Amino acid sequence: MNPRQLLTWVALSAAVLGGATLLDRLGFPAPQMILAIVVGAVLAMSNRLPRPLPRQVSIGVQAMLGVLMGSYLQVSLLTSIGLDLLPVLAVTAATILVSVAVALVFARVAKVDVPTATLGMLAGGSAAVVSAADELDADPRRVAFMQYLRVALVALSAPAVAALLDDEEGIAYSPATLGGSVTDPSLPYWMIVGRGDQVAGISTAIMLCLIGIWVGRRIGLPNAALLGPMLLTAVLTAAGVSHGYAPTHLFKDLLFVLIGFEVGTRFTRQVVREMARMIPAMTVAVLALSGLVAVMALGLAHFVDLELSDLYLATTPGGINAVLATADKMNANLPLITSVQTIRLLLVMFTLPLLMRALRRFGAPRSAVTRVVQ
Repeated sequence: MNPRQLLTWVALSAAVLGGATLLDRLGFPAPQMILAIVVGAVLAMSNRLPRPLPRQVSIGVQAMLGVLMGSYLQVSLLTSIGLDLLPVLAVTAATILVSVAVALVFARVAKVDVPTATLGMLAGGSAAVVSAADELDADPRRVAFMQYLRVALVALSAPAVAALLDDEEGIAYSPATLGGSVTDPSLPYWMIVGRGDQVAGISTAIMLCLIGIWVGRRIGLPNAALLGPMLLTAVLTAAGVSHGYAPTHLFKDLLFVLIGFEVGTRFTRQVVREMARMIPAMTVAVLALSGLVAVMALGLAHFVDLELSDLYLATTPGGINAVLATADKMNANLPLITSVQTIRLLLVMFTLPLLMRALRRFGAPRSAVTRVVQ
C-alpha cells in the first residue's frame, strides 16, 4: 500500500467518523458500523474501492475488539444475573438449531446444496465458517456471500429492532457501571484507552493482543485473533490485575468503522451479480431467522428478569462485532450480550464438523455433484 492509498483510507475513515458523530447526536443507533457498511458497499459496487487494507490491520482490529469485549466480561455483573443465565444459554443453543432449520428450507427453495446453505445461514463465527467451507464440501464463495449478507442485514436491522423492544424497564446499565475500573467514561473524546495514562493503557492493550493471538493459535481457537485476546483480557479483568486498557471513545469508534468497511467492501458488483438470484430468498431467510430469534427472546423475557432488548441482542443471529457496536451505543447489558454471543461462537466452531457430517445425509456433497456435471 503506497502513501496515496493510505491517505485515501484515512480520509474515508475520518469522513465516516464525522458523519457517524452527527448521526449519533441525532440518536441514530450504532452509526459507525452501519455508515461504514453502506459506504463500503457503495464503493465496492461502483468499483471505486482503494487498495484493500493489509491483512495485519484486519487482525489488529479483531484483536483490539477482543480486548474491548474481554473488558466487559465482569464476573460481578454476570454473577448478579444468576440462574437466569441458564435459560438464556438454552435459547442460544436453540438459535443454532433454528439456523439449521431455516437453512434446510432455504436450500430446498433456492436450490442450493445443503452444506453451502447451512454454513451460509449459520449464526456465529462468519470468518471461521467461511474459511472452513471448502474443507466441509461447501462452496466458499456462496458461503461468504450469504454470511456477510446475513451480517450486513442484521447489523442494519438490529439497532431498530432492539430500540423497539427496549421498554426502559429493569436494570439501567450506564457506561460508568459497565466500565468499572476498566474505562473512565468522563475522559475526553480524543482519548484512545480508558485511563489518563494513555501510553501505559495502549501498551497493555497491545501486549494483550500479541499474547492473546499467540495463545489462541497455540490452543487451536477458532478466529484466534478475536477470541484469544478476548479470553485473556477477560481473565485479567476478572482478576483485577490492571485497568484502563480497553479501547474507548475515538479509538473504539474507529474500530467499529473498520469492521464496517470489512463487511461492506465484500459486496462487489461482480459478487452481487453472480449471486443476484439468491438475494431475495436469502433476505427472506435472514428476516425469518431474526424474527424467530426475536420471538424466542420475547418468550424468554417472561421467565427471566432481564431487559427484552438485551435478550434479543444476546441471541440475535448477527455478527458479534455488529451486535457489540449496537449494544455499546444503547448502554445495554454488555456482560450478558458478549458472554452469550461468545459462547454461541465457540459452540458453533466446536460442533461444526459433527453438524456437517450429519447434514451430508440430506444430499450429495458439492464435490460429488461437481464430478457428475463434469
